[in-house]
Amino acid sequence: MHEAADLKRMIAALWDDARPRLLARVETLEALIAGPLTAADQQLAYAEAHTLTGTLGAFGRVDASAAARAAEQAAQDGDRAALAAAVRALRDAL
Repeated sequence: MHEAADLKRMIAALWDDARPRLLARVETLEALIAGPLTAADQQLAYAEAHTLTGTLGAFGRVDASAAARAAEQAAQDGDRAALAAAVRALRDAL
């Protein structure tokens, strides 16, 4: 039983370490949606959201990962309104 508790503590420590970097990615997305969404911005938003989708999923943050996936799709589609909504949902989930 100690192994399960140790594993939970290790995962919590990894989350504590990763969370500031993940929030920085969310801040990047927030900055991108604050202005006009250029093609370069779309590519950056897609890359940031893609990384967040996988990392949050690995941590079992299902709601946050789903929001990041929605942001990823919106960035790929160039849909600024959908991207903004997904980023707000992502922020709320974190």
